[in-house]
Amino acid sequence: MEAAVEIANLSKNYGKIRALDNISLTIPSTSIFGYLGPNGAGKTTTMKVLAGLLHYNQGSVRIFGEEVKTAPASQKRLFGFLPDATLPRNYKIERFLRVSAHMHSISDLENTIRSVMQKVGLFNLRLRKIGSLSKGQKQRVGLANALLADPPLLILDEPNAGLDPLGRVKILQILKDLVTDGKTILLSSHIIGEVDKIATDLAIIHQGKILEQGKRESITKEILGQSKFIVGGKMDISRVKSLDYIVSCDIDHLNRYVIQVTDEHLSTDRLLLDLIQKVEAQIQYFSSAEVSLEEHFLEKIKNLISEEDSA
Repeated sequence: MEAAVEIANLSKNYGKIRALDNISLTIPSTSIFGYLGPNGAGKTTTMKVLAGLLHYNQGSVRIFGEEVKTAPASQKRLFGFLPDATLPRNYKIERFLRVSAHMHSISDLENTIRSVMQKVGLFNLRLRKIGSLSKGQKQRVGLANALLADPPLLILDEPNAGLDPLGRVKILQILKDLVTDGKTILLSSHIIGEVDKIATDLAIIHQGKILEQGKRESITKEILGQSKFIVGGKMDISRVKSLDYIVSCDIDHLNRYVIQVTDEHLSTDRLLLDLIQKVEAQIQYFSSAEVSLEEHFLEKIKNLISEEDSA
């Protein structure tokens, strides 16, 4: 099956600042591709390049086989873009979508507007002014706008930013339904736990560089190959880290030791004995815990930040 997006050796500079540094990504068709990274990592720049809003310095960017640079006009029918932007407050939902549909030269205008409003759960609110809507409702208006031309690809920049829990749940369910209908979704976010719930594929970007990408199942399997333990008491962290199966040992906000190990088959008894006998730890509390995608992401970023601070 043809990939929805193929990015090869893409770089983008803002003056002397390199926002994207030779990145390559492949987004499979009918996937939810979670594009993860902290603010300023390069997520929005990548999406603006895909949407044809930014020129890039080098590399290749293809949407369903068509190069963005050489076929910008034909690209417009292939994607819908939900940027992090303000909508016109004084427009009613229905009027805003009608104006936008005219700009897209939508032929069956009324039925199209009705259909996209129903898909995102806004039909009953169609006569409300956008300025009176909640943040979640406004995001659904933006999503409806991105769907007007029925594009096969949706490029969504932080669609859950600032939403309350109910609003986030509604958006995530809409996205899952759209993929079931055959859409491909590129979803940027720094809310890792929520992307983990729906993504089929993932990439982590930091300071314009891709740190990791692949199928969510493969990345999750790697995470599940590790185990985490919470320990209360007193011990020498440097001696803990000297154990050959230790990935990390840190102190959390409750002054507990958080120990991550590599071997999923490592027994709790072995770690406990090594801490007591080899580390000479004074243990008051000991329990196991799950390693999450969010922790995996933070660990990747934390290691780089530590290297930058020491440089």
